Amino acid sequence: MFCQNMEKLYEKYDTFLIDMYGVLWDGRDFFDGALLLLNKMRVSGKKIIILSNTTLTATKCCERYLSRGMIAGIHFDKFISSGEVLKNTITKCFGNEQTYFAAFSCADDIFKGIGFRCVQSIEQSDFVFVGNINCHAPYFADSLEDKNGKSIAVEELTSLDYRDIANFDEITSFIDLCLKYKKTLVISNSDLFAIEAWKSGARPIICPGYIGALYENAGGKVMYFGKPYPIIFDYAKQFVSPNEKVAMIGDTPWTDILGGNVARIDTILTLSGVARMFIKNNSEAEISHFIEHISPKMAHMAMKDFSCKPTHVVVSFA
Repeated sequence: MFCQNMEKLYEKYDTFLIDMYGVLWDGRDFFDGALLLLNKMRVSGKKIIILSNTTLTATKCCERYLSRGMIAGIHFDKFISSGEVLKNTITKCFGNEQTYFAAFSCADDIFKGIGFRCVQSIEQSDFVFVGNINCHAPYFADSLEDKNGKSIAVEELTSLDYRDIANFDEITSFIDLCLKYKKTLVISNSDLFAIEAWKSGARPIICPGYIGALYENAGGKVMYFGKPYPIIFDYAKQFVSPNEKVAMIGDTPWTDILGGNVARIDTILTLSGVARMFIKNNSEAEISHFIEHISPKMAHMAMKDFSCKPTHVVVSFA
């Protein structure tokens, strides 16, 4: 089913799990009308749960977006981040008093208060946490090249050998070291890339999930805590009653839609954010090619057998 926006669709459901980046937030600010529609949905009795693949905890996220006008109890009921899910479930996966190495950026907010200790080398750690990569020098998903100078299509990102990517020395050295010591990578943000505001305009910036995909391709072990993996959807289910009709809204078929399908809830794809990179004219042929041919190539290795096809497609959330 194709609709212009959620205004014509939201009455069908009781609860919505809504992605942040690309659906509500454009990398710099909220999309026009997004906050107004969130409030309208809540006033009409709908439950709104924000489900975001971010390394930040939910508390940090709420603080950040409150400063831009999104208010708990007015625009949403619950904020769940993949960083929050990791913080609340990792002791069940690894046990207590583990050591970790924080790669690329720190993870103090996630590991504070749970008895884990940060160490200074990969070799000494029980596992390696992969934080945000682009703190100082971002890698753009739409401008990667192989070592022969050939441009790499975005849909081929997950099928690559990391050693074949040009100007990837920092990440190559990191993966080599983790493979050498047979470390498990722990990744809260399982996105391949996210659309971020940048000097030259909105750009797709590589996220930790892409490091995980490359590491898996090389034979390494990865634990993910964000969409599309069941752990984040199972975590969200504790805030949803069994008789509620639930839908997942997202702009990325290989995380939001695939994850919702695995969780056996309806899914709504917005042609904004990540989807807008591939769909320019909103034609049926263009949308179908994106969903059926491009998106399956982008899924992580363990999720490639699941469907990226949404229940509904809307041009935008608001």
